[in-house]
Amino acid sequence: MNSLIMQHWSAEQQEMPGMNCIAFADGTVIILNIRTYFDPNNNGRTLSVSPLCDTTIDSIVKYNSDCWTMVDAWTSVDYQGGKVVGGDGQMGNEGFIACTDAEDNLVWGIFFEDTNPIKTLSVNGNTLIAINEHEELRVEINLHNVVDIRMTYLG
Repeated sequence: MNSLIMQHWSAEQQEMPGMNCIAFADGTVIILNIRTYFDPNNNGRTLSVSPLCDTTIDSIVKYNSDCWTMVDAWTSVDYQGGKVVGGDGQMGNEGFIACTDAEDNLVWGIFFEDTNPIKTLSVNGNTLIAINEHEELRVEINLHNVVDIRMTYLG
């Protein structure tokens, strides 16, 4: 398999598409719709995450060849003979989570434009739990269905 996603992940500087999305090793990309809702009555914020559409990395680079963002791993946890890594993008507001196999080949990666870097990862049953660097955001990912993502503000 030699998709653009694999080429950029395997490069000296690991890169992912720099948009809210889930990118797979075969070149498939699911664009994510992430919305924040603010309640002025209690100053509370809630988040909604859902798949917006399916596309391919080839379709994305056709119109934006410079969609790539370097990512840097801050943390990892062993998972099914490989690992799940989390960290940051090139800007302070970006974060990512990626699942790799035993040879560090990308299985899937999720890029977030506004989570801040992912600092802590753990696996609880079939759920991956990620906490960002400021410890105010929790991301839960169903490892059996990675489009099932929940984001919660912690404070």
